[in-house]
Amino acid sequence: KGLAYVLKWLKGKGAACAPLVGRLAAKSAEKGLAYVLCGGKDRSADPSGQQRLLAAMSSLLDLFNPVEFANQIVVLIVICFVLALMIKHWDLVLVALTGDDRIHGNFLDCVWFTLFRCCGTCSGDWTRCFTKVPCPCIPSRYRGVNIVEEIGKLMGIMPYTVELKSIVVGDLPWDRRADFYVSVECAQNPPMVTSMAEAKLPKVVHYPEVITLRLRWSPFEEKVRITVKELNLFGSTDLCTIHLPAMSLIEWSVNPNQCVKRFEMKPVVSGIERETPPWILVELSRPSDERELDRFHNRENTVRTATKTAGDTYLWQDLDVAEFKHRYTLLDHTGHAIQEPLEDDLQSISGRACCVASCYRFLLCWGGIAMVGYGVFRLYAGSCYRGFKRVTMADMSNRRFPISTYELDALVARCHAEVDGTGAPQGVPCRPSPAEIMDRCRAHSEGGIYPQAQPPVRAFEGALSPIGIAFDGLPCRSEVCQAHTILEDYDPYVPAAILGYFLFVWLFRIAGNAAIRAKKHRLQKVRANEIRHLQATMTGRGRSSRSGVGGQPFSP
Repeated sequence: KGLAYVLKWLKGKGAACAPLVGRLAAKSAEKGLAYVLCGGKDRSADPSGQQRLLAAMSSLLDLFNPVEFANQIVVLIVICFVLALMIKHWDLVLVALTGDDRIHGNFLDCVWFTLFRCCGTCSGDWTRCFTKVPCPCIPSRYRGVNIVEEIGKLMGIMPYTVELKSIVVGDLPWDRRADFYVSVECAQNPPMVTSMAEAKLPKVVHYPEVITLRLRWSPFEEKVRITVKELNLFGSTDLCTIHLPAMSLIEWSVNPNQCVKRFEMKPVVSGIERETPPWILVELSRPSDERELDRFHNRENTVRTATKTAGDTYLWQDLDVAEFKHRYTLLDHTGHAIQEPLEDDLQSISGRACCVASCYRFLLCWGGIAMVGYGVFRLYAGSCYRGFKRVTMADMSNRRFPISTYELDALVARCHAEVDGTGAPQGVPCRPSPAEIMDRCRAHSEGGIYPQAQPPVRAFEGALSPIGIAFDGLPCRSEVCQAHTILEDYDPYVPAAILGYFLFVWLFRIAGNAAIRAKKHRLQKVRANEIRHLQATMTGRGRSSRSGVGGQPFSP
């Protein structure tokens, strides 16, 4: 009887529960359940009522299988447990997938690569011609700099260079001599470590290294993590650690009065009790390289070397790559000179390869931007056109304006139910023609017949409401309808055009690689002929010299 009351309650809910009630009636193997579902009289007094009730419950078990439901719950719990383990040990997952324990990039790198470097097609070095002008208004520290990079540094997208030197750690949570080293992790870069301080007491340990950090002036930059470790036979043990804000490190590095800092570190090992916390002393400074590489500006065909003079000063010198290779001969692992290609040939091949790669990236970048832009505009135009079409359907149905969004949705649903599949011609209220829609795309001031009482149509209105974000949409102009009408005729060709574009880019890359290989083989052939001719010349000279010496008569 309780089951009958539940089913009657479901049936009383109306059309919303009608499919469920119908499925229950179809699954029933006895007439008693169907009788109850159909609103019959109470038949509990029937001697066979209990049998019919059991049959009805068995039919319900066909709809709800507790064993299958329990299996689904177990599978869901296992999946959640595996996902939790993957999130907790994400570094191990990355090591298994990529061989590295981190992703070397973040959102700021994407912004720099796409917006400031145009997807790698522009480095901004062309701006150096403006900062190389011999003008007294340009400070010396900004002469010859890349303006794009400086703007990126000020916006917190391009990193500054900070050096950590004079590193000293002390009061380490360890009770005997050991091998200690310091690990520094900065953003998404690989960890940097100092040399090994072998068999040192944990009271004070010095390190001679200078560690160079690349930090952004941004609150989104990850903190610098400094960890002191003790080397074991297998692996290492983290002793203490500290996390320092990147923006503070940049500030301290430019202030001479705050460049030397001693920080408290947090012990990682808990088995050793100490009377004082561990600490680390570092000196922060801007780049102090003898070759002044921070102002070198990445001239790819120049090698800068530095030599120490008699006065303990360093003298740097810029050499062309060809001159550098001529001065410093290439050696193998045993110290013997080996032959290498000429630098002129390498630059010729590199120039062609660079041209091919730049064109390939240009096509991919701007082609992708064009496709994304076209897709966004196409969605915008389609949303506006559908909004004007809904208003046209309501206007042709003689609805009173202003009309609510709910009524418009109900009208469109009713029209789809009545017209879809009937082959009704255009011009009826549920299927307005493009000309009728275009008339209502324009306001009365533009010669159209858009209902004055109805608010203007907006694209993507309410698109974010399912996730709880209020979005009023984007305004729609009358020209959008005309653009939609034109673009709609080309929609069937868009997939073929995208496929053809990617096929063209792929063929361009293949042709470019073939041109690079042809250039390389041609130069190899020319150099081989030159070497063969040189060997033949040297052999001929040797033979002539030997024959001349042997043919001369001996005279005392």
